[in-house]
Amino acid sequence: MERRTQDLPTIVLLLIAPTRALFDSSFMRKKLAINSWSWLFLSLNFVFLFALPLLKRHFDYLHALCVLIWILPFSRINEIGYAFYNDSLEQMEGQVPKSGLSRAQRFKLLGRSYFEIAVCYASLYLALPDNSFEHPPATGFESLYFSWITITTTGFGDITPKSVLARCLCMTEVGIGLMLLVFAVGSYFSYREQAGEPSSR
Repeated sequence: MERRTQDLPTIVLLLIAPTRALFDSSFMRKKLAINSWSWLFLSLNFVFLFALPLLKRHFDYLHALCVLIWILPFSRINEIGYAFYNDSLEQMEGQVPKSGLSRAQRFKLLGRSYFEIAVCYASLYLALPDNSFEHPPATGFESLYFSWITITTTGFGDITPKSVLARCLCMTEVGIGLMLLVFAVGSYFSYREQAGEPSSR
């Protein structure tokens, strides 16, 4: 099964999505399938989110913490967004997706990825300085709550971003969340048309 990222130079891929570069490596290609990879990083990011407040309090090496944030949540956000963007383009061009997944498997992966995006952004919000928010999230659960109402565009307003960086993160989370929903709807209607079902107009 071909799954290499062909259109980005390796150095760029290493900078924006090191997990994708690792996934594309020949070693990992033999070890893990896409679904296993997805479950692995969802679990790692979930643990990282709830460990982050403790790490912030007791971690003396800020640079090492930044590296963890870059390797886990930041990299996975870019990897997921890029993967589904490419998958959507392949479907539009009528190509067989390189992932090797069935439509049902892609829907499950997309749902899991949607939740993982919220978890990853929750870690990024929690890592920001406290003055980035009106009422900063203090725990992993509070940050996940804020991330979830952001990605679903609910926006209750009880936690409000103040800094430019926090607002930029919120904008990108909403954008990626909407993009994944559009891909899901597009895949569903594409499946119905290919299956010969009449689309209701």
